[in-house]
Amino acid sequence: MKKYVLSVITIVIGLAVIAQDDITITGTKRISKALTPKQVIDSLEARFPDAKSVVYYKIPVDAASRGWTITVDDNIRENVSIEYYTIKFKRHDFQYYGLYKPDGTLIMSKYKESITHIPDTIRHSLTQLSQQYPGYKVKSKTFYRNTNYSNSKEYYEFVASNGKNKRKVIYDGDGTLVKVK
Repeated sequence: MKKYVLSVITIVIGLAVIAQDDITITGTKRISKALTPKQVIDSLEARFPDAKSVVYYKIPVDAASRGWTITVDDNIRENVSIEYYTIKFKRHDFQYYGLYKPDGTLIMSKYKESITHIPDTIRHSLTQLSQQYPGYKVKSKTFYRNTNYSNSKEYYEFVASNGKNKRKVIYDGDGTLVKVK
């Protein structure tokens, strides 16, 4: 009996650790591929014809703005009654999230990548982080490259910590720190 309980506890802890690496946008509702608009599926398949294990979500507009907006320039409007769709999948080299309108228009995407792929301007800015936030360092081996397709802007999202506290730090493509959560 003790072995059984210990096994269950080990599995639950392992799942919790794995789940921490995933983005969750509150208010989302997981849906089937059949309930996802064909235009959204076609748009994904055109970009990633080899996407496997795709997960589909329907997102109310208020949840989309909370989960995807980085700056006021992102134009995810809450006063419009459009529901959005998020699609996610993993490949061996990255993890992908896409925010789509029902007509298949890709609004924003997030790519989870290895820290070795960051541009030099961002790498330099990260070395300056401890000057603005004493004690904070980026220790993660991954980051999110966020792209806004409506205004052609890219952002780079990292998790920084000072030992016990964590903050999400977001830089624009020029290496300017634009947001700390």
